[in-house]
Amino acid sequence: MIARSGKPELGMKKQMSLHPQTIRVRHRLEQWTQTGRKHWDLYRWIMDPYVLLDALKLVLRNQGSHGVDGEKCEDIRGNEWEYISRLAQSLRDRTYRPRPVRRHYIPKRDGKMRPLGIPTLRDRVVHRALVLLMEPIYEQKFLDCSYGFRRGRSAMQCAVDGAQAMYKKRYVLEADIEGFFDNVVHRKLLGMIKEQIVDPRIHDLIGKFLASGYMEMKKPWQPTRGGTPQGGPLSPLLANIYLHYALDIKFQAVARAEGWTKLYRFCDDFIVISESLARLKSARRALYIWMREAGLKLKESKTREIDMSNHKRSRDSHLDFLGYRFHLRAFRDNPKRFWIARQPAEKSRKALRRRLAEQLIPNLTINEAQQRVERIWRGWSNYFRYGNANRVLRREIHSVEKEVVKYLRRKYRHQRRPVRWKRLHPLRKHILHALSIPRVIPEPLIQRQMQLAFP
Repeated sequence: MIARSGKPELGMKKQMSLHPQTIRVRHRLEQWTQTGRKHWDLYRWIMDPYVLLDALKLVLRNQGSHGVDGEKCEDIRGNEWEYISRLAQSLRDRTYRPRPVRRHYIPKRDGKMRPLGIPTLRDRVVHRALVLLMEPIYEQKFLDCSYGFRRGRSAMQCAVDGAQAMYKKRYVLEADIEGFFDNVVHRKLLGMIKEQIVDPRIHDLIGKFLASGYMEMKKPWQPTRGGTPQGGPLSPLLANIYLHYALDIKFQAVARAEGWTKLYRFCDDFIVISESLARLKSARRALYIWMREAGLKLKESKTREIDMSNHKRSRDSHLDFLGYRFHLRAFRDNPKRFWIARQPAEKSRKALRRRLAEQLIPNLTINEAQQRVERIWRGWSNYFRYGNANRVLRREIHSVEKEVVKYLRRKYRHQRRPVRWKRLHPLRKHILHALSIPRVIPEPLIQRQMQLAFP
């Protein structure tokens, strides 16, 4: 697994400073939420030019592809304030209409294709403005079991906390929601938003985004009757709101009544850890009911109960979660007792090699190839340094070397005379000279490192 989007990884860009006006608005919304106040006039802050300007800066900072109108980030650089003024006026006049998203497909690990919906640049700015305003509201409501696409939380932290709980309570339910982003029920989602935001203009705006439809190359416009398209800045927040009410709150109420059972969720991927197999089976039965009520369905091939206790160790005593492989490993001084090891899963390792092969195309210069290899390796290795991955990292850096050799042979194969390896060897050393194996963070230091990395 290459670095997942939406989480604050090590080595990523620093958080952008917001305008004082935006900070004041967010602080005010946070205080109102803490007092239990419902938000009935949120739309007026969407029209604030400083909020929209911060949203535009975030969109330009993230770059991204163009939408159906072909407008790119480079087209508006230098004219940001004029662009924002026109957008604010259209929101004020209620003449703003979202455009359809441009559908693009990317391959999944299982060989299928994942649809992405790329909004236009103007729609992405409004998406980001909505996130800036809704984030301080819902951060007061989201539970600790939710880690996905939230400030100060990450997939690494979810994996670390899950591993520590898994070591104490050895019964685990691995689960995944089938086609979650394609099956979100719009009516239910808007009803959940009304729990905190009662401004009908915000409901109307979000409803228009959800029903804007999509367009594919050489195909007419298609309506969206359900789901929230992946690819827009607003989709992760809407996904967390949906699962907060459909899963997290219900699970917390049942867990309090039945005993020690905890949920660890990163967006639509989650695991349940319990102190007994009976309680785990009870939680699984409840999950099926809750998913059916929310219009969702658990993926049977990825939903299973795992007994990771010492006396039940078998070939099935492992699971893959957030790119990690969790499995039992014996203590050196007592082979009959096991601890929970956490290493990069085989799918994650294959994804690293596949991405290197895709990125190292023959027409790259040596310096460009060196920069791409260093960026990909640093993101991948920094994510998996929070585990027991010393040996795996050593093996995978050799895989990176092999991909670099393949790139050099592809680049210099169309020559009048074959290029000897003694001429390519210095180029290989130049590309790989900055690569190193990061220091793996041991378990006792993980919490301290997390506090430093995610203050």
